[in-house]
Amino acid sequence: MDQKKKYRLIQNVFYVYQGVAKHKPYLIGLLVLAIFCSAGSKFLWLFLGKYLVEFIDQGIPFEELIRLVALLTAGNILCMIGQNAVSFGKEPAAFYVRPMFMLGRNKKSIALFYENLENRKVLDLLEKSKEATRNVDVGIEGIIRFTIDLCTHIFTCFLAVVLLCQVNILMAVGVLLIGLLTYLSVDHATKKEKRLTNDEVLHEKRKLEHFKKVSTDFAYGKDIRLFQLSGTLLSTQEGLQKTLNQKVRKARLTWLGSDLLGNFLELLREGGLYAMLIYMILAGQLGIGDFVLYAGCVRNLAEALQILMRTFAKLRKCSAEVNDYRAYNEFCDAQSGGEEKLPEAKEYTVTFENVSFKYPGREDYALRNLNLTLPFGEKLAVVGLNGAGKTTFVKLLLKLYQPTEGRILLGGVDLRKIDTEEYYALFAPVFQDLELYAFSLAENVSMKTREATDSGRAKECLERAGLGEKLKEWPKGIETPMLRILHDDGILLSGGEKQKMALARALYKDAPIVVLDEPTAALDALSESEIYERFDSFVRGKSAVYVSYRLASTRFCDRIVMFENGELVECGSHEELMELGGKYAQLFELQAKYYQEENDETVAC
Repeated sequence: MDQKKKYRLIQNVFYVYQGVAKHKPYLIGLLVLAIFCSAGSKFLWLFLGKYLVEFIDQGIPFEELIRLVALLTAGNILCMIGQNAVSFGKEPAAFYVRPMFMLGRNKKSIALFYENLENRKVLDLLEKSKEATRNVDVGIEGIIRFTIDLCTHIFTCFLAVVLLCQVNILMAVGVLLIGLLTYLSVDHATKKEKRLTNDEVLHEKRKLEHFKKVSTDFAYGKDIRLFQLSGTLLSTQEGLQKTLNQKVRKARLTWLGSDLLGNFLELLREGGLYAMLIYMILAGQLGIGDFVLYAGCVRNLAEALQILMRTFAKLRKCSAEVNDYRAYNEFCDAQSGGEEKLPEAKEYTVTFENVSFKYPGREDYALRNLNLTLPFGEKLAVVGLNGAGKTTFVKLLLKLYQPTEGRILLGGVDLRKIDTEEYYALFAPVFQDLELYAFSLAENVSMKTREATDSGRAKECLERAGLGEKLKEWPKGIETPMLRILHDDGILLSGGEKQKMALARALYKDAPIVVLDEPTAALDALSESEIYERFDSFVRGKSAVYVSYRLASTRFCDRIVMFENGELVECGSHEELMELGGKYAQLFELQAKYYQEENDETVAC
C-alpha cells in the first residue's frame, strides 16, 4: 500500500480510453468528430462574416459571394450535424463505461484476500477509489467528457493562434501568457478542493456512509426504536456533515479568489487585444472584414483558453481520482498467492505448526504458538469463552487469514502455496450469521447461478435439513424468491430456519471438511439439540470442526480443544477433560446446570 504508484495525466487518460475502446469503441470516433465539428463551426462563421463585410465595403462580385456563402453554410450545417451526433452518442456511451469500471472494482473487491477486508488502510483505499465512479463529472466519466472538451478547445486555440500570428505574433503570445496565469490559479483551487473535500475527510465520509446505511436499513429498525437510537444516529450524521461542509466552504472560498483573479486577467486580455486591433485599423494595416475575422478570433481564443484552463484543471483532478481507483485495483494482494494444485489424496490432514496471528494494526496476538493436527474423519470441538481465539482459529483454518508466524499444512504442503479456490472447495462452512441473497431458494442452497443449480438436489438438501414441511407451504416451492428486495412475495426465514438453510448449503456442497462456527448461538437449548443431531448425522465420514462457547456439541466429538486468551490450554476427549477437572470441566458443569434450568422452564411452560 505504501508503494502506491502515481500515474501521470496522460497515463490515466490512456488507461480510461483503453476501457472505452473495450466497452464502447465508437466513443473514440466521436471524440475526433467533436474536435473538428465544434472548433470548425466557430471559424466558419467568422469567415462568413468577413466576406459579407468585404462584399459591402469592397464590392466583391455577387456570384462569388453566393458561392462562398453556400460553401461556408454547408460546412456549418455539416458541423452542426456532427455536433448533434456527438451529443447523442457521447452521453449514453460515457455513462455505460463508468459502470463497467465500477464492475472492475467490484471484481477486485470480491477477489481480495479476506484479511484485507478488515484492514482500515484497505478500506480507506476503497473509499478513495469510489470517487472515480461517483458521478458524471469526476474520475472515469469526467476524463471521458473533459478530454473531449479539452481537445476541442486546444484545436480552437490552435486555429485562433495560427490566424492571429498572421497579424501580430505578440497578440498570440500575450493571450497564451495570461492563459497560463489563469491556469495556475485554477489548478491551485482544484488541488485544494480535492485535498479538502476528499483526502482529508476519508474517515468522516466512511463513517457518514455507515450511519446513513444504518438509518435506512430495516434490519436495524427494532434496535433503533426500542433503544431510542434515532437521536444519537441523527446527531452523529449531523456532526459529520458539518465537518464536511466546513471543508467544502474552505474550498469554495479558494475558488472565489481564483474566479476574481481570472476575471481581472480576462479584462486585461480583452482590453489589450481589442486596443491593438483598433490601432491597426486606424493605421491602415487592417480592413474592416479582417477586423471582423480577427476580433472573432480573439473572442474564440479568449473563450477557448478560459474553458481550456478550467477543463485541464478538472481533468487533473479526475486523473488524481483515477489514480486512487487504479491504486485500489492494482493493490497487490500479496498474501492471497498460491498456484499449486491440491495434493492428491482422498483424506486430507490439516496441521498447525507454531501458528501465531495478529490482526492488522494490533500489537497483541489473537492466537499464539498453536500446534494442532486435525486428522481426516475426526470430529473436533473448539471451545472457549468469547475472545478466546476460536473464530481466529477458524478463519486461519479456512485460509481467510494467513499466519503472522508459523505455517499451516495440508497433507504436508504449506497453505500459502496451494491455490485458494481449490482449497476452499474442501470446506462446507456453517456460520452463526447466515447471509441470504435475493435469489430463489434453490440458488440460495446451491450458491450457484440458476443455470448451474440442480433444483432437485437443492430440494432434497432442504428436506434433509428439516425444511421439507415449510417447502410445501411456500407457493413456488424450490423457486420461491428470498427476501423482499426484488420480489414482493419473497420470504423471510426465522433464526432456526436460517440454520437449517445453512445446513442445506453444506449438504449441497458435500465437501470433505465441515466447519460449524457457533451455528446455534442464537437458538434455545431444544432447537440447538435438534440442529446438532442433524449436523452429527451429516458429518459421518467427514472431518468436522465444531466451534462454540456453549458445550452441547462436545460430547459426541472425538476430541476437544479449549482456547483461552489466544492460547490452547486443554486438549482431549470429553471424558479425559472432565477427569482432569480443569477449565473445561468447570465450564461444562456450569453450562450443564444452566441447560437443566432452561429445560425445566421449557417443560413448565
